[in-house]
Amino acid sequence: MKKTITILFLLFINQIFSQTENKYSKEEIYSEIYGKCFKNLPPIKEIENMPTLQKMPFCSLVECLVLTEYVRNEKDIQEAILKRTVEITALLYNEGTPVYLTNGMDSSYKADEDNQDVTDDNNLIYISIAECTSSESLQKFKKTVNQETSRLISNKQKQK
Repeated sequence: MKKTITILFLLFINQIFSQTENKYSKEEIYSEIYGKCFKNLPPIKEIENMPTLQKMPFCSLVECLVLTEYVRNEKDIQEAILKRTVEITALLYNEGTPVYLTNGMDSSYKADEDNQDVTDDNNLIYISIAECTSSESLQKFKKTVNQETSRLISNKQKQK
């Protein structure tokens, strides 16, 4: 009986320590990844004539998301911001933090769950950007980020 309990205990301990947990908490994901500002990015030329937007550095995914929604009726400016989004997504990927954006009912809970063990799917960090309702521009933003992340992962796998 002692041997059985000892073996079960050792298996349990092995299971706990063999899991690779995400090094980021939920708050750190939003501040250090989603809100990470890459200050070395050049200004976006398409916004030079817009004083309100000129003051924004467009250096993080969260800034780009908010401003994509803000300019949703100005397609050329929105496209320029989405190009910046691709740049930021690539920078995050190159730093070892590929991101995948989600939305929909309970998406934040699912993202938290998926982020518990990041070794199971190309080390993706899941970020919920909207729970229930989302606009067309938000969906476009999500699609842009996820397509770039998928492209980068695919290219890396082809190189192996």
